[in-house]
Amino acid sequence: MLLTLTTTHHPATDMGYLLRKNPARPQSFRLSFGQAHVFYPEATPERCTVALLVEVDPVGLVRNRRGPRGEGGALEQYVNDRPYAASSFLSVTIAEVFGSALAGKSKE
Repeated sequence: MLLTLTTTHHPATDMGYLLRKNPARPQSFRLSFGQAHVFYPEATPERCTVALLVEVDPVGLVRNRRGPRGEGGALEQYVNDRPYAASSFLSVTIAEVFGSALAGKSKE
């Protein structure tokens, strides 16, 4: 899943300050269901775009599960709709990666 946010407010690179993510370097975050990556494909004073890429690991979702459905290795454990339930995974990722920005917390 890919979410992009773009601003043209001058200076546009202030979006990195607001989101507390440095436009000069990509960042990765480990999630319980996969990986999240934050990067800036475009970061100029006139226009800035931040991208949030979420990679869901469907095999890891099954292997990390405990209980009677998570043991054994039957094929039906690996066939599920979790990679396609984008809205819930994306909302959890936004809360974890951009949580400090959403809460309005700042080091200053």
